[in-house]
Amino acid sequence: MNYDFRKFNDSYYETVRTFLIELCQNDLTHINWNWARWEWMYHHPDFDREAIDKIGLWFADEVLVGAAVYDHYFGEAFFAVKESHEELETDILDYMVENLSDDNGLGIAVNDSDIRTAELLTKYGFTIHEQTENILVLKIDRFDFVTSTDKGLSLKNLDTEKHLCKHHEMLWKGFDHQGDLPLDEETINKQRIMLSAPHINAQTHIAAVNESSEFVSYCGLWYDTDTDYAYVEPVCTAPDYRGKGIAKLVISEALKNAHALGAKKAYVISDMEFYKRLGFKQHSHYTFYWYKK
Repeated sequence: MNYDFRKFNDSYYETVRTFLIELCQNDLTHINWNWARWEWMYHHPDFDREAIDKIGLWFADEVLVGAAVYDHYFGEAFFAVKESHEELETDILDYMVENLSDDNGLGIAVNDSDIRTAELLTKYGFTIHEQTENILVLKIDRFDFVTSTDKGLSLKNLDTEKHLCKHHEMLWKGFDHQGDLPLDEETINKQRIMLSAPHINAQTHIAAVNESSEFVSYCGLWYDTDTDYAYVEPVCTAPDYRGKGIAKLVISEALKNAHALGAKKAYVISDMEFYKRLGFKQHSHYTFYWYKK
């Protein structure tokens, strides 16, 4: 079969999204790279937007059948092909090693159940690395929803325009960044890009707000009716409000709203006991394979 290689540009954004949705419908070994992870990453402030033309796309009869995508920046990447196009894989690996590596080489996460891909990478010259990635899953209809907000807090859906600075401050505090909150124009513009993700749904992005109208906990939950699953990213709580069950509160509200829209399950990339206590179960484990140029 003849394949048409193309470099990515913004016009292919939705094409890649659709490719990932279809891929995960047929093969859950790729659930670590679902459409929502793509959307979250692509609009994240740390994503290297200057290099997007290095994302490789392979088409057959105008249909995207293979893709190679770096994760935020070079050095770690994802690749996949649609069923019956496995002949592309070696060409894609050649492209990735040449174009998506950094000074440390190239790392690719492989589902531990995907023996064929592990053997492919090993034959190519990749070796197993100590880095891993874990996926947990929750059946939403079995979740113990929290309904009480008697902690002096209210719950709000994220307003991507009005809550821009509050969202930025929440992530800064929630992920324990040190120093003064940066409010320069470049930083604020990066936050604006983050909240411009085309499929962000305010109903499933929930903040707990105190009496001073400050965000004190936040759950980002990505859900689209083209799928039956939601993706948790990120969850954080301000230091003074931790250990009080508030994170469960915002997650519960987000899951409840996603379930009402049609989501049946939720995935999170984590191995934290926190999620397991909420009812998330082991779904899949990924081992990184590294190639040194």
